[in-house]
This record gives sequence, structure tokens and C-alpha cells, in this order.
Amino acid sequence: MTVLSESLKQLLQRVPSSSSRTISFVLNCMIGLIVPVLAILSGHVFQVLLGQKGSALSSLLPDLSVLVDGNSPLLKVTQLLVAIIVVLCVIEFMLYLSYRLSQTAAVDFEVSLFNAFREHSHRLARIRTLSAQETELIDCLDYHLPRVRSVLARYWQAIPRHLVQFAACVVVASLIQLQFTLLAIIATALLVVSYQFLDRIRRTKLPVVRENATQHRTGLVSLTLRGPVLEAVHDENEIQRRFTQQISLYRRDATRSLTSSAWKTPIVALFLGVLACLLTFVMAVQLLQQSLQMPSAIAFLFCLAAAVFSARSLLNIYRDSRQIATAVDALNRFLSVVVPQVDESQLSTHDRLAHSAVLEHVTLQDSRGRKLLEDVSVAFQPGTLVGVVSNQPLESRALVEMLIGLGQPTSGRMLFDGKLVTDLKPSSLTRSSHWVAADGSVLTGTVAENLSSGGQAVDQAVAQSHLTELIHRLPDGLNTLITSDDDRLKGDDAFRLGLARGVFSQASVVVIEEPQWTVDLATEQTTFQAIQGLVRTDRFTLVLPQRLSTLRQCAQLIFIHEHKILDIGTHAELIQRNELYRHMSYMRFNPFGQ
Repeated sequence: MTVLSESLKQLLQRVPSSSSRTISFVLNCMIGLIVPVLAILSGHVFQVLLGQKGSALSSLLPDLSVLVDGNSPLLKVTQLLVAIIVVLCVIEFMLYLSYRLSQTAAVDFEVSLFNAFREHSHRLARIRTLSAQETELIDCLDYHLPRVRSVLARYWQAIPRHLVQFAACVVVASLIQLQFTLLAIIATALLVVSYQFLDRIRRTKLPVVRENATQHRTGLVSLTLRGPVLEAVHDENEIQRRFTQQISLYRRDATRSLTSSAWKTPIVALFLGVLACLLTFVMAVQLLQQSLQMPSAIAFLFCLAAAVFSARSLLNIYRDSRQIATAVDALNRFLSVVVPQVDESQLSTHDRLAHSAVLEHVTLQDSRGRKLLEDVSVAFQPGTLVGVVSNQPLESRALVEMLIGLGQPTSGRMLFDGKLVTDLKPSSLTRSSHWVAADGSVLTGTVAENLSSGGQAVDQAVAQSHLTELIHRLPDGLNTLITSDDDRLKGDDAFRLGLARGVFSQASVVVIEEPQWTVDLATEQTTFQAIQGLVRTDRFTLVLPQRLSTLRQCAQLIFIHEHKILDIGTHAELIQRNELYRHMSYMRFNPFGQ
């Protein structure tokens, strides 16, 4: 029950073991062993209160009453209570440390997996593109990984503490009264088996009942909506009879569905109540016959309660670990994708794309085997601004990512200057490319540092990217310290910083990811002039347009629809001859601004 699934073990083996986890494990073991000591100390307190002579609660247990010294019963009780408080303080402090350490270990696990995913994603990008794995990667990092981390934090806190605590409490209880302990274990086992049996029956019948209730409800809605029409062509009494029958069937199945779990609380409460009465009766007989002392009974009940609490916690952990099975499988599946090893020494270097980039019948699939591109054939020429447009952003991004060496076709051919992409070093293609992100890829540093890392004079880049006004607005000009979320960067300022950085780039392929946010037309036009400034006769310049003004001014647009290139032309040509492009443009932009 408390053993992790094989898939979760496999996932844990992917990350190094944390020292926090080891220390938390030791602390939890100590906590589990100390809890029965509290039970024994509590029994000795009642031993003093009842005026009994200090002795062990059982012949098999140590006599902790020798730890207190004093003639007065009040003094003995005080000493025992102080000892209990000290033990409680120690336990709570250790619980605090173990909680922090288990949470730290869980965060360390998450961070290690982030690193693993980043490295694996980087390797996969060479064969898949970033877009092809984006959906699965987002699911893994934003949804599956936090769930697994949360469950592991609880697991490392509960295991081995509740396992050790359960075993220690059962052992102490058995040493005090073996018959009672066996009775409680057998009764609890019967309760769990009966509960699971009844719940299995409920789960088997419940889907059918719910489906019937849904069908009857649909019939009721139909009869309610169409009642007057049906009564006009059929006997009114017959329609009423059918409606009444439908209501009766719906009431029956809906009630069964909603009350399918109504038995759980009464059955469990009844069973526990009967068990408590039985234990009380047996204990009363033992107490009246003086074969069991009250202090021993108190310690036994304390241990029994702690064991029940631990058993419940272990069951919850078992349930939680099963609920994340899908998440664990998804994480393992992504990290288990085999990346073919490429011997780059056998490949040629292609430092600059000069003449053409051609895709012939290219098909590209994402990480789940779904098509991003299908049978795509297109040729790119330098010296013009080419826009790639699609209803699905992942499709257009996948196309341009292949041009910068991120990803290879699932089928088809890709040729750079007549050379197959499989014969070229992917790293050389990436080095000869430059990506201008929508957010400008602004890093914490001065404006000058964000514009150039090589110490070049930035005046030309500032003027060409229309950043002069921004530089004058900042308190220290080019030496002003900025951050990625700096509120002084308004409108397209951050994006233009990225464009200005492209002025210094000697890349043969430049991809521009236009921002989605809208600005005024004058700002859009100024920004487009900065985009146009990156177009050179010896460079392939592609843009992922998000604005109508950019679409209008691109020399050529490649329109992708449902994984295929549906049409190529200018914005005006596509608007005139392609209904799907016209509809997309209508839905995305002001329909009266065409």
C-alpha cells in the first residue's frame, strides 16, 4: 500500500536524491517511535491519579514511573505532565522540521525535473521544433508536475512516520492487551473489505443509472418543449401519460444516482459504534475482574487511536498516489522520448544561408503524433519580408522554426542552398539565425547592454528602430537600468529593443514574432518601419504578423490552414480570392478596416 508505483519510482530515479529527504526520513521515524511513549506516560499519569503504586503498565513494557521522584501524588503528576509537555514540544519541533524538509525536498524534485525537461526539450527541438512539443510540455510543467510535487511532499511527510507510528502503536497496544489489539485489527480489516466490496458494487451500477437518468431527463426536456405541438397531433391524455411515466423514471434513476453514496456514513458509523461498544464491554469485564488496570486501558486506547489515525493517513497517501498515475506517466513519457544521436563530425557546416530555402512535401508531427504541417511545399528567397499566417499559431511557428534549425520534417525534404538539412549541422543553422521575440527578450541591465553585447556603437540601431524618443524619456538614457517588466517601456518599446538588437545581427535568417497587443496606427507604422529595416538582400526575413497593417505591407504571405499551405500571395490578393483567409481576417481584425 505504501510502496510507490513503478512509474513514480522511475520518475524519482531521474533526479538526484535530496539531503532534505534523508533528514526528513530520519525525523519522521523518530516521531513515529516517540508517539507510543506519550501513551505510556499518559497511563502513568492516571496510575498516580487513581492512587495506584507505580509499576509498569504491562510486564513487557518499561516502568517509566521510576523517572519521577516525590512523595506527593501532585508532585508526581506534575513531573509526568511536564515530561509529556517536553515530549510534545520535541515532537512538534520535529514535525515542523520534517514538514519544511519534505516541502523542500519536493521543490528540489520539481526544480531538478525542470532542468531535466529543459535539457530534454532542447535536444528534442533539434528534431521536433519547439512548437511540436509545446502543448505536451505546457501540460507537463503547468499541470502534471505541480500535482506530483504536491503528492510527493505529503508522501515524504507521512512515510515513514505513519508507517512507523502505526507499527509502534500496534506493538505497544499488543504488549498491553493482545486480545483487544487482535480484535481491533480483525474488525478494521472486515470494515475495509466490506466497504470496498459495497463501493465496488456501487461503482459498477452507477454509470448505467446515471446514463438512464440523463436519457430520461432529455426526454422530459423534449416533452416539455414540444408538448403543445404533440398534443395538437396526438391524444392529449396519451402525451400526459408519457410525460408522467418519464417523470417517474427520471425520479427513480436520478434519486438512485444522487443517493448512491448515502450508505457510506451510516454504515461506517454503525460499524464503529458497534466496535466501540464491544471493546467497551470487554474492557469493562476486564476492569471489573481486575485483570486489566485503568492506566493500562488508557494507554491502550491512546495507542489504538494513534494507530487508526496513521492507518487513515496511509490510506489517503495510497489513494493520492494512484490519482497522479496519469500525471506521472505523462512526465515519464516525455522524458523517455529517444533523441537520435547525431555524429556532427560527419555533417557539413553551413554558416550562412545565401540563395534559397526549399521545403518539399514536408510533414511535421507534434509530440503526440498529431500533424502540425502536412505536405508543405514552399520556397523562400532573400531580400523580401515574408509573413507566415495561420489560425493555429503553432503551425506557423513550426514552419519558421524549421528554417532556423529547430526541428526536422517527419517526412519530406528540406534543402538549404541545395543541401539536405539532414546533411548539415543543426547548431550551424541555429547560429546563423536570429529570433526577435514579441517581448523584445529584454533582460535586466542597461539599455545599451540590451541593445548590444559586443560593445558596438548603438546610435545607428537606436535611430533605425525609432528608439530615440524612448532614450530621451529614460532618466539615464542608454545607461538606464531596465527589466523585462519595466513599466517605463510602453507600447512597442520592448519589441523595438529586440528589433534594434537585430540590426547588429549578421544572421542570414531573421524571424520576427510580432506582439499581439494593439497600439495606435501611427505607432504600428513606425514599428513596421523598424521591421522593414531588418530586410536585406542577403537575408531571409520572416514575420509572424499579428496586426492588419503588417499583413498589408508584407511582400508575400504564406497562409496555412489545417496543417497545409492553402495559398500564397499578398494580403490584397488573398482577400480577393481566398474565402478562408478573408474569414480569418474578418474574425481577427476590424471587418470594416480591410
